Amino acid sequence: MRGGLAAFLALLLFLGAGQTAAEDPPILVRRAPTEGARDPGASLWKSISPTRIPLKGQDVAPPYGGGAVAAVDVRAIHDGKVAIFLLEWADPTKDAAGAEIGSFGDAGAVMFPLVADDPPGPHMGHRYLGDRNAVVNIWRYRADTDAAEDLNAAGIGTLLTQDRQDVSARGQHDGRGWRIAFWRRLRTDDEWDAQFGPGLRTWLNVVVWDGSRGERAGQKSVSDRWHRVIFEAR
Repeated sequence: MRGGLAAFLALLLFLGAGQTAAEDPPILVRRAPTEGARDPGASLWKSISPTRIPLKGQDVAPPYGGGAVAAVDVRAIHDGKVAIFLLEWADPTKDAAGAEIGSFGDAGAVMFPLVADDPPGPHMGHRYLGDRNAVVNIWRYRADTDAAEDLNAAGIGTLLTQDRQDVSARGQHDGRGWRIAFWRRLRTDDEWDAQFGPGLRTWLNVVVWDGSRGERAGQKSVSDRWHRVIFEAR
């Protein structure tokens, strides 16, 4: 009986994995020259089909809220040495969080498990900020600085800025929305950085803040699941 139950559970997991693969195509980090691609408006990006990730308001921990941005498009390339991820979303207002009291800035972030197999599936580990058993590496862009922050988290309330900042970013707002290019070397010698390489399979999640709609801190537009990422080998 115990063996039959184990086989049944294994079958359910297998079927569930098949449905996830069918419903959520992986984000392919294409092997391509990266020269010029750090410009979010570079023509190269138009030749790469995006993966659209639906977003929703954050509903796991207070302060709840967000959901102003319906979806974000993700594109990515690497040249064997450097990876570049492009996030794009609709937002007609450019909010750079000036000195005015009560104003908030636009921002966007991409998150990876610190260990590629952790979490081992799209529903495992905390999908927003990791957990104590699944530390995450977060790259966050802020419109007020037009720069990236290299961060780690091990659950809600644990977000920390790294001593070393290995990630760079550049943003572009065209009156209709944002394009943000993040880039970093595939491998670093920082133990708190997610490490990449040709042929790697890992996971990714995204979050966006729309400042003019009052989104800040935990009030944000989020994806409620992890998304498979595959680095093209050749």
